[in-house]
Amino acid sequence: MTGIAYQELEQFGNDVNDASDRGDVVGLQGLDDKAAKYTEDEGSDYAAYVWYFRSNIQAAMQDLSNPRSWEWRQKHRERQILYLRRAASHKTFIRLAPTSQAAVLTNLANGLSSFGRGIEAIELYDAALAFVPQFAMALGNRGNAMQTLSFHIPDRGHATLVAAYAHANLKAALAPDALWESGDPSANAYFSSLATQIESRIKPEKIIASNSLDAFSLGRSKEEQSYRRWALRNNLFLNPLMAIGPHAIAATDRMNLPSYISTIGDPPTFIAWFNQMKQEYVAARWFLYEGTLPAKKHFVDKDVFLANTLDYPAFGIQVEKLRASFRIAFGLLDKIAGFINAYYQVGMDPKRVDIRNIWHTNKGEVRPEFLDKENLALRGLYWLALDIIGDDPADQDSIAPEAAELKRLRNLMEHRCLVLREMDVESPMGAVETSAREDFEGHAMHILSLARSAIMYLAFSMRKEELDRRPKKSEFIPGMELPIL
Repeated sequence: MTGIAYQELEQFGNDVNDASDRGDVVGLQGLDDKAAKYTEDEGSDYAAYVWYFRSNIQAAMQDLSNPRSWEWRQKHRERQILYLRRAASHKTFIRLAPTSQAAVLTNLANGLSSFGRGIEAIELYDAALAFVPQFAMALGNRGNAMQTLSFHIPDRGHATLVAAYAHANLKAALAPDALWESGDPSANAYFSSLATQIESRIKPEKIIASNSLDAFSLGRSKEEQSYRRWALRNNLFLNPLMAIGPHAIAATDRMNLPSYISTIGDPPTFIAWFNQMKQEYVAARWFLYEGTLPAKKHFVDKDVFLANTLDYPAFGIQVEKLRASFRIAFGLLDKIAGFINAYYQVGMDPKRVDIRNIWHTNKGEVRPEFLDKENLALRGLYWLALDIIGDDPADQDSIAPEAAELKRLRNLMEHRCLVLREMDVESPMGAVETSAREDFEGHAMHILSLARSAIMYLAFSMRKEELDRRPKKSEFIPGMELPIL
């Protein structure tokens, strides 16, 4: 048995809710086994619903075992995230009712937020609100994620502005027109408490009224304005103010490292390292922008004399910029691992460090250098790495359906041959692998977004680490201020 009829689906959802309410772990496991059989039928009209129910099973099992865990591995929460992503990416997702679509995206955002991935969570809350604008759980949890983010932002002015808009989201969740369907009404008290906490520190309405978010230039030329609007729409600036929304105030790469303590006489190593990563990221972003513009001939492509292999290949400097964007962004994740190795004094051979192996010992255990750190942003980096680890569904280390494909594409570009095609991508080409250009653009955007989040989490994690390293006793620490280039 693989497929599922609507009446059976309805009963299955009720069974999941009943087992969750009873705290029946054995029953929940049995229902998960049944759901696994249902999901074997990818052609089912209700596959997205089954993945959604399966994610609820994992959420219930996590809540019954350890609801507020600080463990570095949380198998039920990780499976919940994977199953929600499968629901959201399945072709039958469009068949879900808008409230169910919003619930899927909100639950996914909540999972990522609990893992320290608040930047990405906020984007998912926005996606949920695009389906149901008054969805209370998305509004309130968006406000919660923004408040948490504000504590990580070194610039006090920016932190205060983000907190003010967090308050606005919380108040919207508490408004009379907020929709609580598919949500937990008990969260109302929690959102109210968070709003009160913010009000005790700042005056949100006054701050919002005194700041115009779009009274900033996007550049002089139409080309620059178009580029910056594109980057705003796609959440690609290294700027925590992006959490408020795609406004001109966030159209700069203001994210830098916090102040840190080092031995007198040491060069500003980590600032130099971060500078280089920022510049590479900006280059990758520009290459992606140019690579996704309407196709046009460039003089550099004249007289290249490529043979037409009659399979609709996509060649040209514009396509190479698209490919370069993917390669640079993926490489940044490994460079971030190298930074972690140096800054947290992990002691790995720098030549062997990458985003996959930095976290674990040879025995597969989380490194002792990280285990006892209550550093949410650092853990966010850890779980972000799981987005490109593993060969799901067999590999339990993966929490993203596309992880294997991202790894495959990078391997092909670095070590073998990947040709992009405009169409007819299914026709074989022997040892040469092919991919649709449109599909590749989506993968490039995804990996660039991951790199952007990782860079920001790195800076946030360093801020928390510096606060923890600060001497307990008051002592004078001479400072060195570096100018902006």
